[in-house]
Amino acid sequence: MAFAIAPSLTIDVVPVGTSREPVLVIDGVAEGAHALRGAACAVRPWQAMPPGSFPGLRAGLPAAYARALIARLHGPIVNRLLGGGIMKVARFECSFSMVTLSPAELTPLQRVPHIDVARPDRVAIMHFLCEAPFDGTAFYRQAETGLEQVGPETRERYIAARTAGLARLRPEDGYPGADVPGYVRTATIPARFNRVLVYRSCTLHSGVIEDPSLLSSDPARGRLVATFFVDYAPA
Repeated sequence: MAFAIAPSLTIDVVPVGTSREPVLVIDGVAEGAHALRGAACAVRPWQAMPPGSFPGLRAGLPAAYARALIARLHGPIVNRLLGGGIMKVARFECSFSMVTLSPAELTPLQRVPHIDVARPDRVAIMHFLCEAPFDGTAFYRQAETGLEQVGPETRERYIAARTAGLARLRPEDGYPGADVPGYVRTATIPARFNRVLVYRSCTLHSGVIEDPSLLSSDPARGRLVATFFVDYAPA
C-alpha cells in the first residue's frame, strides 16, 4: 500500500519561548492518512517500552511512508531548523507510538518535561494520527537554569537542576501539565489529525495528556502518533 505525501505543504513556523526556537507545524501532510491509521491497526506486534522511557507502546512504520516523509521535509528542516547549509540524513529511527500508561504507573522522570538528546543536530517529527479530543505537544523552560534547549555544554547544569526538581514533585503530579515544579510552560501546539510537528530534539517538551482516561492500547481509539528521530550531519 502506498502512503503518499501531499504535493503541496503549507508550513507554519511557530517561535517558541524566549529563545524563539522554531517549531514547524504542517497540516494535511499525508494523502490517505486514514489508511496509515489502518496500517497501525493491522500491525503486530506492539512493544511495551522499558520503565522510565516512552510511556506506552511502539510498533514499526511502513518503510515507504517513512522514507517519503523524511525526504519531503528535508529541505524545510535544514533551512528553517538547522540554519541552512548542505546537510544529509545520517540516520533515523521511527515508529508508531501510543501513550498508554496511567499517571500512577509513571516514573518520576516521566512526570517532568524532557529532551530526547542533548545535541542540536537531531530533529523530532511527530505525525498525529489521532482525532480530537487528544492533546498535542507542550514546550517548557527550566526555571532554575532558564534553559529551553539543552546542548553538550549545558547538559550537566540541566541534569543537576532536574534532579533537584524531582524532589519537589507532588503526589498528584502525573503527566506534565501547565504547572510542573521547576518548569514554565512556554507554548502548547494542539494535536490535529494528519498534523506534523517538527522541532529540534534538544528542546524541552512533553506530550500533553489532559485526560488520561482517554488513553487506549487500541490504535483506532488511542493517542496514535508516528514518531521520527532524525540525525543530520554535514554532507
